[in-house]
Amino acid sequence: MIKEFFKYLPGIISAILAAYFTARWSLRKLYSEKWWERKEKAYSEIVEALYQVMQYCEIKKDHYEVGKTYSDEKMKEFQDRYSMAYWKLKKATDIGAFVISQEGAKVLEELRSRPKLDWNENPPWEIYDQDYEYYKKALENIVRVAKKDLKATKA
Repeated sequence: MIKEFFKYLPGIISAILAAYFTARWSLRKLYSEKWWERKEKAYSEIVEALYQVMQYCEIKKDHYEVGKTYSDEKMKEFQDRYSMAYWKLKKATDIGAFVISQEGAKVLEELRSRPKLDWNENPPWEIYDQDYEYYKKALENIVRVAKKDLKATKA
């Protein structure tokens, strides 16, 4: 009986080891995919927020520079989206490299510490135009960093 047991022992050990390593690999892959999804969601939210802030800056610049107007309802909508986007960017900057890469966090930190024109010395359209350019540059950099971090070289 013991001889029979030792005869099958290598097969049993192989099966146990194969099951163990397969389960371990599967869990590691699952956790890796979930983390990638979190990163992708974080980058998507940052890109969306940057776009919303850029849009608001463009609208305000046009309003002050050429007198373009929108209905009160539409302006309220733009302001609400701007406010939400602003706070998303602030949160993403404060949380920093917890989910996104260090390089992505650096882009947001540079955006936050950008030089700003003085409202008392510059016309509003110049201020909004400058902010637009900084947000546009940050958007381009975040997209580049996200592609690299998410290994989306074909995108």
